[in-house]
Amino acid sequence: MANEKDLTQPEQEPDVQPEGEAQPDREALEAELQAARAELQALKDKYVRLLADFDNYRKRTAAEVEAARKDGELRVLRALLPVLDDLSRALEHAQASPEAIIEGIKAVRDGFRRILSGMGVEAVPGKGAAFDPRYHEAIGVLEGEEDGRIAEVFQEGFTYQGALVRPARVAVTKKKDEDPEA
Repeated sequence: MANEKDLTQPEQEPDVQPEGEAQPDREALEAELQAARAELQALKDKYVRLLADFDNYRKRTAAEVEAARKDGELRVLRALLPVLDDLSRALEHAQASPEAIIEGIKAVRDGFRRILSGMGVEAVPGKGAAFDPRYHEAIGVLEGEEDGRIAEVFQEGFTYQGALVRPARVAVTKKKDEDPEA
């Protein structure tokens, strides 16, 4: 019966502190609670400010992206407006001299190519160049002196800062068979 309480021993009364000693513990706990509440409020304020700062950053970034897009579009439009002017002049001269239209159209095309070149747009290599599937789309095959050369360009291709804008649509050469019976 070791597990049973020894009934012969009087029960000990819990230590009861006089009222004067309990006050400092309570005051210390209340002070600690007030400090924790103040820290919590400071962290909440910091969180709200950080959330507002991030929202402002997001809005500012979106506005900057939109402004950069609009600026890019304006630069392209300003660069292309001279082409419209040249076309208008070519049409005016064509009425006076219809055969002059060809020269006017060539001048407009050359001016447009200069504008594109100034913007970083380059033509994909064309007739006589080696066929490169990264820049050319073969839509036909013609007999030629050697394999894999561009024989004809149906639609010109372009790159912009190394990225393909549009592949050139071309006919590629295939070497003639020397011995048709083989």
